[in-house]
Amino acid sequence: MTKTGLDAFITDLSPFVAAASPGRWGTIRFVLQVGERYAFIRLGDLYHPLRFLRQLEGAPPVAFPKSGFSPAILEAGDAHPTRHYTAFLYLGFWLPYPLAVVALYAWEILGFVRYGGHWSTPDMRSGRIGIRHGALVRRYGPTVLPGLIAGDLAERE
Repeated sequence: MTKTGLDAFITDLSPFVAAASPGRWGTIRFVLQVGERYAFIRLGDLYHPLRFLRQLEGAPPVAFPKSGFSPAILEAGDAHPTRHYTAFLYLGFWLPYPLAVVALYAWEILGFVRYGGHWSTPDMRSGRIGIRHGALVRRYGPTVLPGLIAGDLAERE
């Protein structure tokens, strides 16, 4: 059986889950690591807003093919399905749910304006899943994440 992009994502993520120290600080470190690795969120670059925004929009340091991901969350032109999901996992971890959803809509509205009136329903789905997963990681720790990803992002046969 060939490994899909989703399988590779879970496989790559799993050592970070296993290495996360128990407790809040271990979970925070985990979220910072995966945010940088899969979504190019580097908080140190907030002091350089243009660089920070370019990074968020560009290719993440580690990316995976679309195979194995549910078509319902795949934007046609996006080659990095984990980038958008992980960015909103990150926000769902740090922000209360209503604020994270506002950020998701704001990001999509900016994209709508920037890309000439294109609204991405798959990105909205992926973002909502990421926000919910981030809140669950905040509550229960990183160990829940691989199962959540497998259950909510996988292509159904």
